[in-house]
Amino acid sequence: MRHISRQLAGFSLDCFLLARYAVPGLGGRPDGRAWEQAVSSLLWRPGIHRRQHAGTMGLLGSESASGARHEIDGAGHGPTTGIWIEAKARSGVDKSDIAVFDLKCADLYKAAARHNPNATRSARWWPVFVSSEPAGESVRRLCVSLGIVLCDPLRVPLPVLLRAAANPEADMYLSEALLAEAVRLFEIACRPMQDRWCISDCGRKLVLTLDAARGATAVGDALFVQDELTGDLLDYFDADAPGQLECRASELGERLELRARSAA
Repeated sequence: MRHISRQLAGFSLDCFLLARYAVPGLGGRPDGRAWEQAVSSLLWRPGIHRRQHAGTMGLLGSESASGARHEIDGAGHGPTTGIWIEAKARSGVDKSDIAVFDLKCADLYKAAARHNPNATRSARWWPVFVSSEPAGESVRRLCVSLGIVLCDPLRVPLPVLLRAAANPEADMYLSEALLAEAVRLFEIACRPMQDRWCISDCGRKLVLTLDAARGATAVGDALFVQDELTGDLLDYFDADAPGQLECRASELGERLELRARSAA
């Protein structure tokens, strides 16, 4: 089984907890900028040394390949993990939101590959889309197909489930068949940008990887397994570790409330 980044799994789990437990505590949908700031603040974690927060153009001081001024809602890079964020706090997140985020990432990635192909090729970067509201099936399908990690309040993110599946004791509380399917399906969906847009040895070409495991049937299977494992994992925490997720969510909620008050 391929290693899944601890920083990516931890970050996406916190985003899920923030959306699932902290947003309802506000009594309504959070202000968009407050949501962006709360999500990007989650990048302050071990293994992430360079950070960029909401409202900044480009990527960590670098422009896009086209020269267009792209704003992403946060970014963090470390020795083994890079995370690029788009955070939305509104109803009706749709396919166009995912398409625009994917376009921004492609433009910024192309610039990095052009200016420093060797360093870009050896890095591992993931785009993460964080929604305060539940995402529909079309959005979920597009994210899996494009390799975008989706965090919403209804489902445990794929990197978290994939890392759980790597735990030797996971089959004691989760279905062995579902865990096997999670490894088969989620490893493809959780590949970094470098595995999706491969940089040629000469550094002059980007090759888009086409993988049969990202076909429509496999994508649908991945969504089904995610739904099933989400329910099973939350049931496990309710029965064997009651309050653990809610306690962490309460800490995260304080950050969101602070930023919501500042934005008011």
